[in-house]
Amino acid sequence: MRFPLIVLVVFAHSLSFGNIEISPTFDGWNIYHFVSEMISHNLARLAVCWFYVISGYFFFRNLNDGDFCFKWVAGKWIKRIWSLLIPYLIWNLLAVCIPALKAALFNGMGIGTDNSMPDTNLLFCLWRGPADFPLYFMRDLMVMSLVAPLAYLLFKRFRWLSLALLLCLYASPLNPELPAMRAIFYFFLGVWLGTWKVNMLAICRKTRWSAAVLAVVLLLIASYFNASPYHEWMLRAFYPFGMITFMNICDRLLDNEVIHARLIKLSSAVFFIYASHEILILGWTKGAFLRVFGDGLTGSWISFFGVPTVVLLVCLGLYWLLNRIIPRTLAFACGGRK
Repeated sequence: MRFPLIVLVVFAHSLSFGNIEISPTFDGWNIYHFVSEMISHNLARLAVCWFYVISGYFFFRNLNDGDFCFKWVAGKWIKRIWSLLIPYLIWNLLAVCIPALKAALFNGMGIGTDNSMPDTNLLFCLWRGPADFPLYFMRDLMVMSLVAPLAYLLFKRFRWLSLALLLCLYASPLNPELPAMRAIFYFFLGVWLGTWKVNMLAICRKTRWSAAVLAVVLLLIASYFNASPYHEWMLRAFYPFGMITFMNICDRLLDNEVIHARLIKLSSAVFFIYASHEILILGWTKGAFLRVFGDGLTGSWISFFGVPTVVLLVCLGLYWLLNRIIPRTLAFACGGRK
């Protein structure tokens, strides 16, 4: 599932931030806004939800009863220093240094005045931003990982009550903007599922048809209510059914051995795409498409599908090149992921 999910992430970031209100008309621009918002600002949000669930699920998935102790927890935390903290620092540093170097080179060569210097405030670069924006997921994941052992103890002692509390939190009016809610709810939902070794795929298979119908209907409704006070609430209703449907689609794709093999091979580049695509690559690609195709309706359609495609190809090409030249350095920067 990891490569299809990162494709959604790139689509989410390729469209300008901020939701656009949808009008009940069928003119060309309104259709474009409806489709682009539906994919990038509604459907694509499933990626973050699934990545949180997967991270929480495998935190305790292989823990046997009686093995939980401080030594085991400390081992998990140490692994996350290498897989999360160090890559987080490396890529945020690159997100500051590479644009600064580009600006210095452009200004020095007289290509043009480049004033797009990144914010070098340490608090912004490493926490509030962060400098490499998509890494907010890793920042929140590190915080959730520190609290995960306490959640495990709670889930083991109060199995169904803890799940009910999670569902109540999700349905509450707290944090209607949702980013932190997604981190808390979906990571700890993954922890709950992993703690009790729930077979997620079996559940998804049993509910595939009803979930698919609800996912399509709720996605259309959420897209229609884009930028309205009801938008986030519609998304909360859509996420569970959309996630189930997404897993079932991937399940069917993997029945094809060729697709299965290619997705497994492509999954090795997922972290690199995630960490690198916002560092100049996405911005330059969007700028190139804007210059070539313009900002009219036709150009917007071409850019909407073309920019993510080119970004993914560039990232895959860079990953292949770096993996041949400096494989160990690349693996280290990607948290040991090969």
